[in-house]
Amino acid sequence: MSLTRSADGLADASGEAVPWLEETGSYFEYDPLKDDQIRFLELEPGLSPDPIRCRLFHLKRYEKHTYEVLSCDWRRLAKPKVPISLNGHTFDVPPEVWAALHRIRSETRSRFLWTDSICINQRFDSENRRANNAERNGQLSHLPDIYQNATRLLVWLGGAEDNSHLVFEFLDRCRNHSHINWCHYSGETKDAFYKLSKRSWFYRALSAQELSLSEEATILCGRHRCEWLDLMKCSSFPSTSDYYHPLGGPDGRTHLHHLDTISRAYRVRLRNLFCLNRHCQAEDPRDKIFGALMMNTNIHFDITIDYKQDIPQLFQKFTRKLIESSRDLDVLHWLGPNNCVDGLPSWVPDYNVVNPTGTLPRVFGMSATYSIHYPLTLIPGFEFRDGNILMLNGRFVEKVTQAAEELEAQDTTVPGSKEFSSVVSGWENLASSLNNKRFPQTIIDAFSDTLIGNDDADLLVENDNPPLVRKMRALSSSVATKFNVWYKHIQEHQIGKVCAKGSNFSKGQQQRWRESLDADSMWYSRRMEMTCYGRKFFITDKGSMGLAPPRTRESDDIVFFPGGKYPFILRARDNGTHELIGDCFLYDLDVFALFRDKAVSTQQFLLT
Repeated sequence: MSLTRSADGLADASGEAVPWLEETGSYFEYDPLKDDQIRFLELEPGLSPDPIRCRLFHLKRYEKHTYEVLSCDWRRLAKPKVPISLNGHTFDVPPEVWAALHRIRSETRSRFLWTDSICINQRFDSENRRANNAERNGQLSHLPDIYQNATRLLVWLGGAEDNSHLVFEFLDRCRNHSHINWCHYSGETKDAFYKLSKRSWFYRALSAQELSLSEEATILCGRHRCEWLDLMKCSSFPSTSDYYHPLGGPDGRTHLHHLDTISRAYRVRLRNLFCLNRHCQAEDPRDKIFGALMMNTNIHFDITIDYKQDIPQLFQKFTRKLIESSRDLDVLHWLGPNNCVDGLPSWVPDYNVVNPTGTLPRVFGMSATYSIHYPLTLIPGFEFRDGNILMLNGRFVEKVTQAAEELEAQDTTVPGSKEFSSVVSGWENLASSLNNKRFPQTIIDAFSDTLIGNDDADLLVENDNPPLVRKMRALSSSVATKFNVWYKHIQEHQIGKVCAKGSNFSKGQQQRWRESLDADSMWYSRRMEMTCYGRKFFITDKGSMGLAPPRTRESDDIVFFPGGKYPFILRARDNGTHELIGDCFLYDLDVFALFRDKAVSTQQFLLT
């Protein structure tokens, strides 16, 4: 069953579905599976014009079988299905599945496969619900074994487009040379690779799991192919902190780099997996949780793969197990201040969110350096109580006195637009109204640091001898010059001065805005955008400022919980509990002084 590079007899892939016109007399119906069985697919040989004929059969899953896994993103397009012959009957498959089968079919021999679109009964009943969840649950719980026992994973990315052939032809040339280090993509080939990295298969919730659990993986795109590991050899990748922009989305090259890193890791950190997963689409919200359960994370979740499980209860159970195991609150930072699905307690993230905004710099950034004394572990005594309550020990910091307008991540608020300038000007006006500031820096220095979440000095101590004293913050911001140049551009290049009609900011105008920036203002602009989109600017009763979740309002509490990377905004309820609004950036937060202060006691907060 092994694939060869030149003589595997693969049929020509035109990329166009050829309707199958042969009459079979009836549609295929699934036979029920026994508990110890798995379905496999035999793809019969044929020439390019021939209809696709397959045979589906049951085998015991504990027996040794030789087969390949075929994976494609068959759910992404709502196109009419294409008929194939299955066990002599008509069976309708999505066009991507037809194209994949047509691409890998041999002219001379059968090919034995497992593919979820056919080997699992995916049919829906009249109410658009899966007709056989019991079978689906059982089959999906066997996925790790199915992938691990396959000889190869075949990944069908789709037809050739956007010059994708340049990438594979470049890899062929590299492969034919004996150089240890392959050349990097450049010119049109580099652009083609970037577009290839945006293919939807790389953004499926289970793609990382398939790559991780498979012995080998082959990428198929149109008539071309390469090994998965070869695809990654010819590109460099931006840093993790530059991975995702709230307006432009994730950088495809870095996304592939994360996918590759996770797929080759013996043990996967959930933080890294969710850095990837937050940009992946899931057909079912439960897929991201079940996908995490398939990986070796060294955490025993004791959660079964069961699609009958209630989504809020599954999310809650997963979060609880993760907090109990890690003894920190990292999971509450991963998805930013996203809105929860109905029925979730406020302390449970909505894992189905895609491309979240408002994720603060230290959550996935690798540059932060913490003192060994910084409280990154939960205070003992935290517990989960009846009524979906999480009890945490923390310290009250201060209150929100006023919050400005949110900087929403949308087309009308791109940098340089009139709306963007209006929001930032409103933030500056609110900062200027801070008459009782508790920090020695000027308002404008504090403001320039706040907009990019600059708090490196707040994480360190002067020395390791008690009492612990935070490292002195410089009296002037290290980014003040960059901020001033950037802010000048904001004022000079408003869309109102570029385009007299309307408020839409075209791609051409965005490009002109970018080209107007020098290196310093470009640096500041990108970091400000990555930090501030999806946030509100606020000031506090004790004279500080920060960036808060969109639902933040006057009189909300700012509380620091050891175990969290940032403080949190809480809202008190009449019954003595609190709603968790989300994490926030607070300028000049001295955590070491907070826990030295005997006048501030550690309190219990009940989050519901």
